[in-house]
Amino acid sequence: MSKTIITTDSPADVPAELRERYGIHVIPLHITLDDKSYEDGVNITPDDLYAFYREKGRLPKTAAVSIPEYMDFFGALTADGSAVVHVAFTSKLSVTYHNACLAAAQFENVYVVDSKSLTTGITLLCIKACELARAGTDAKTIVHELEYKREKVVTSFILDKLEFLHKGGRCSGLTALGANVLGIKPSIVMRDGALVVGKKYRGKLEACQMQYVRDLLKQYEGQIDTDRAFLSHTAGVSDEQLRALQKEVHKTVKFKEYFVSTVGCTITTHCGEWTFTLEFMLK
Repeated sequence: MSKTIITTDSPADVPAELRERYGIHVIPLHITLDDKSYEDGVNITPDDLYAFYREKGRLPKTAAVSIPEYMDFFGALTADGSAVVHVAFTSKLSVTYHNACLAAAQFENVYVVDSKSLTTGITLLCIKACELARAGTDAKTIVHELEYKREKVVTSFILDKLEFLHKGGRCSGLTALGANVLGIKPSIVMRDGALVVGKKYRGKLEACQMQYVRDLLKQYEGQIDTDRAFLSHTAGVSDEQLRALQKEVHKTVKFKEYFVSTVGCTITTHCGEWTFTLEFMLK
């Protein structure tokens, strides 16, 4: 039986320790600042994006992995006869999934799954895939399992402002203006791979983040897979606040593992500073 390798796109924001633990291979999307292109997570950081935005007043641009890049990536990993299951960034926000599928069609042993998720919601699926691969599950069966498990991933986040989502074309100017004027801290929820506005919070950001955690855990009370949870964030969320948020989570659900991680460049480009997300899976 051939080995199965699990791969994903950089917007999965897989922490380095988990890449190493599970052998997850990541291909970077592209970030463009003016006329210079960088690779997400390789030679550019979120701090570079914020500096560019403050100086230029406009957002960097993101670009999908090209078909030839995917072909090179898959080709190198399958050269020894290994199979690949690629867990792709949601197809409703990028053409990465489409490009990966076109590249995979050139190989007999490469399979692509639409995660219908982003950031560490994708990481949760990658870990499940790795556990199945280590147990000897074949690639096709892993794909079927992931197509079921992706419906169990809870992906949402709470923003300080809608500025970055608006400038990135993800929400209307009227919505963004209204949220800013009223001091609303919106939560954004992934439904069937697309972003929709969830509950809206008002008040101090730290208090809103805490209430978001309470509401999310209450919403899924009794349904949560307690294997692991991710508390992920962009710049601005303090270590003290992250500890307080983790403590709040632990009061309600005793996860076996907690990972506190930072969000990479692709997601940061659309969310901006002070964004926080709690991600987990359902049973």
